[in-house]
Amino acid sequence: MPRPLRPLPTRPPVPAWKVLLPALIAGGVGWGAWHAATRPANPPAQPGAQSVSAAQDWETLRTLGPRETGSAGNARTLDWAQSQFEALGYRVTRQALPDRVPMPAQREGTVHLGGPGDPQTLTGEALIGTQTAEQTGTLVRLPPGVTDAQLEGLLGRLAVTTCPDGPWRDLTDRALNAGILGLVIVNDCPHPPAYSPLGNVALPVLSVTPEAGRTLLAGVGREVTFTTTVRTEDAPAWNLIAARVEATPDVLFGAHLDSVPGSPGANDNASGILAVLHAARQAAGTPLAGRAWFVLFGAEEQGLLGSRAFVHTHSYPLRDTRAMLNFDMVGVNAESLSIDAHPELLTLARRVRPDLRTFRDAPATTRETFGRSSPITGRSDYLPFKLVGVRTAFLHRGEDPHYHRATDTTLDPALAADAATLGVQIARAALNAPWTPRQSCGITGRDCQ
Repeated sequence: MPRPLRPLPTRPPVPAWKVLLPALIAGGVGWGAWHAATRPANPPAQPGAQSVSAAQDWETLRTLGPRETGSAGNARTLDWAQSQFEALGYRVTRQALPDRVPMPAQREGTVHLGGPGDPQTLTGEALIGTQTAEQTGTLVRLPPGVTDAQLEGLLGRLAVTTCPDGPWRDLTDRALNAGILGLVIVNDCPHPPAYSPLGNVALPVLSVTPEAGRTLLAGVGREVTFTTTVRTEDAPAWNLIAARVEATPDVLFGAHLDSVPGSPGANDNASGILAVLHAARQAAGTPLAGRAWFVLFGAEEQGLLGSRAFVHTHSYPLRDTRAMLNFDMVGVNAESLSIDAHPELLTLARRVRPDLRTFRDAPATTRETFGRSSPITGRSDYLPFKLVGVRTAFLHRGEDPHYHRATDTTLDPALAADAATLGVQIARAALNAPWTPRQSCGITGRDCQ
C-alpha cells in the first residue's frame, strides 16, 4: 500500500506587530522629517539691521510713493517693510483682508438747470463717499460759514456754496441733517481742500469748477437736478504681521500703512510705520521680542478695515494681550506727544514720562442721518481692539495743517523714533506690572464682548 502523504511543515504566521511596527517607525520618521522641514522658522538676523535709524528708513520710504490702497506705492511699501522686519529676525506673514476694498474708479457729477430759457448742464465731480443718486428741487445758496440756524427751513431744497470753512464733510453732514437733498461745492478754495470722504451718502454731493460755479450761482431760485454717477473697483489689501515664531502677542505695536488719495502721507502715516519699525529694532534680541507682535494695518482710511479683520481673526490670542500701542501722526509736532489710553496704561505711561499730555480721541458713533448710514468708526486702528476689551494706548502729536492734503510731504524722523521709544517703555512696564487676563471669549475665541 502507498504510504500516506504527510503534510509539509509550515512556517508559523508572522505576528502583525512585526509588520506594523517598522511601518509605524518609518511613518513617524517621515512625518517628523516633513514637520521639521515645513515648520515655520525665524529668518536669520542680518548684521547691522538694528543700527538702521528712523532717518534712514524715511529716506527710503519717501521714495516709494503714496500708499493709497491698491496702489503701486502701497505694494512697494509692503515689500520694503517686510524686508526690514525679516532683516531683524522676525517672521513676516501677510494677512489678506477677507473682502476686497471698494475704491472709487469713476466719480462723475452733473447739474441740470431747468426753468425758463435754454436748459443748461454743468459737469463736476462726485465727492468720495457719495453714491449714485439723483435729486430735483429748488436751488438755494449757502454762505461758506453757514450756521445751523441758517440751515433751518431748507428741507427738500438743493444747495450750492463756495469754498466752505473747514472740512467739506462737516458742511455736508450738517446740510444733510437739516434735510437738504443735494449739495454742490464750488471749488474756488485758495488751497487744495483736505481729503474728507463722506460717510456712504445716498444723496448727490459734488464739486464744480469756479467757472461752472458762476453759472450755477446765477441760477439760485430755479429748479435744478443734481446727479452723481459713481463706479467702484475692488482693490486688494493686506495686514503685515511681524513676530518671532515663538512670540505671543502679550503686547502689540501697530500703525496703518495706507495713505489717503491725493496725499503722499508723510505724517499720516509714514511716521507710524517708522515708529513700529523703530520699536521692532529696539525689541530685537531682547526678551520683548518673544512677547510682541508688530503689525502694519491696511485700509485704515477706508474705515479701519485692516485692524477690524485682524481682531476678528486673532480674537482668541488677543485676550491675553496686555497692551495694544497704536502710532498715528507722530512725525510732526503740531502738539507735544500725547496719549489717549486705558487708565491702567496711562498710569504706567506717566511713570515713564510724567509730563506726557493726554487727549480725548473722537468717540465712535453709530449716528444715522438722512441719506447716510455710518458704521462705527474711529480715529485710528486701536478702536477694534478697544471694542473687544484690549487695553489700548493711542500715541499722537496732533492734527497738523497738512493733514489729508497733498502737502503732507515732510516729517521729523526723530519725533517718530521718540514715540516708538515711549511705546517700548510702556510695553515693558505693562509686561512687568500685575495683570489679570480677560475672561475667555468662548469656545471659538470669537465671542468677546
